[in-house]
Amino acid sequence: MSSYPLWKIGFGCALTAAITYISIWWMKSNKKLGDNSRSTSELHTEKWLKVGKVKELFFYPLKSGRGKNVLECKFTEFGIAIMGSGQFTLRDRMFLVYNEENGKFVTAKNYSKLVLVNLYAEDQLNVRLQANGMQSIVFEPQNYKSPIADCSMWFDDPMKCIDCGDGPAEWISMFLTGKKSGLRLGFTTYQKRNLHQGPWEKFTKVYTTLSNDDTGLFADITSYMLMTQSSLNELNKKLDRPVTSLQFRPNIVVSGTEPFVEDKWEWIKIGEDVIIRNVKPCPRCAVIRVDPETANVDDEPLKCLRTLRAQKDPNKISVDGTAPVFGIYCGLYSNGNVAVGDDVFVYSE
Repeated sequence: MSSYPLWKIGFGCALTAAITYISIWWMKSNKKLGDNSRSTSELHTEKWLKVGKVKELFFYPLKSGRGKNVLECKFTEFGIAIMGSGQFTLRDRMFLVYNEENGKFVTAKNYSKLVLVNLYAEDQLNVRLQANGMQSIVFEPQNYKSPIADCSMWFDDPMKCIDCGDGPAEWISMFLTGKKSGLRLGFTTYQKRNLHQGPWEKFTKVYTTLSNDDTGLFADITSYMLMTQSSLNELNKKLDRPVTSLQFRPNIVVSGTEPFVEDKWEWIKIGEDVIIRNVKPCPRCAVIRVDPETANVDDEPLKCLRTLRAQKDPNKISVDGTAPVFGIYCGLYSNGNVAVGDDVFVYSE
């Protein structure tokens, strides 16, 4: 392990804490009227019905990067977190790649090889980018010299990120494009999006339980996406080449259920403490055509899914379009630790 002066470690930790605190304060002070209360006190203990178990847990430190299968993790308001002793805390989709010219975010839909990029903690202050055929690079995501940059996500929704510097920018540009420039790597400022104005406002009118507190860091919309193994099995019956759950980039895969029953769930309890809420179906785009192990692009499973899981609700089509749905977006209402094998419950009215 690399060694660092104590003052630098202390400063880095203090900076991380300050950014997190200020961002949480900003999010809370800008919360709009009409957001749902995060209270779950009305959910009575005796009405939780066991429906299955956690089969798999995934998180993606880099948006559209390689998914990491974990046995246990912490469910936080900013998504899944891996908090190792003496290690940089990695959170779901806390890094993103963006275009240096216009700031627009980049995904595997633009560069399929992005799914092969691994990002992991190196030590308390640093992370490492790694991909086959590239010399890995270690860098410190945030320090007093890191500039705040403008970037944007879906529907040109403006965001802020901490630019990770020229070294990571050159590395990711070279791997994805073969050129030394063009793309940048951004790190989260822990900014929560305001869904009640701008491009997301129309979504909250259709999906009325969708809240500002549901949004993740650089996740498409919410901090958590859940799917069931039985739904995947049902889809795979219709495919010539079965796919794995990682093709759909979920956070939680539940076993022991009927296919597609998750569509009807609302309140979901995982283990002893964690409660999440189904706030909208997950519409599927071309990213699911990318094989997570090879980055090869195929028509399936998207082609089959368009027939099997076409959206039929006119109100939902008005905001989500005609993309097929698979899995559910969820917001967190009660945090805690989750492990593979934990029981999963659904609230029964």
